[in-house]
Amino acid sequence: MGTPITTLMLERCAQTIEQVIVPKLTTGFAFEQAMYIAILLHILAPAVEERGQELREENERMREVLGRVVEVLQGEEALSRNSVRNGLIERLERELKKVDVGPPDVSEENYNLKGALVETIRGLDALINDLPRETMSSSRQQIRSVLRQQLDHGVARVASRMAPL
Repeated sequence: MGTPITTLMLERCAQTIEQVIVPKLTTGFAFEQAMYIAILLHILAPAVEERGQELREENERMREVLGRVVEVLQGEEALSRNSVRNGLIERLERELKKVDVGPPDVSEENYNLKGALVETIRGLDALINDLPRETMSSSRQQIRSVLRQQLDHGVARVASRMAPL
């Protein structure tokens, strides 16, 4: 989603409708409907690219957040032998390394990163339940701050879309 190829394909479909199909139509209704479809494709083409850019930016932000969570967890030497913490770090690092494999589908990456955020929250809950409160309090605050920043970013993006034009 949101690649230049997708945009180009939508534009070409619109041009094909206008240049090949519309001239062969004999009824006014069919002509009108075909032109509406072509216009709609022209309108959608740049919007698809914009949505792709939004997702790329959101994905980058989520990778930053997850990376910071890993840093905070790794910085807690007192937890270095905790299997819950180590498992969470391992899963997050694996998700963050997926980007290095090749050019990802932006939508799929977005879905996977959101899943990693949910898994992070669950993992942190499990970690908190596994440790004495005093051990986790400072780390919990740092991690909550990082996750809150991502949520605030997402809410701001949604609110900007809902603003009247």
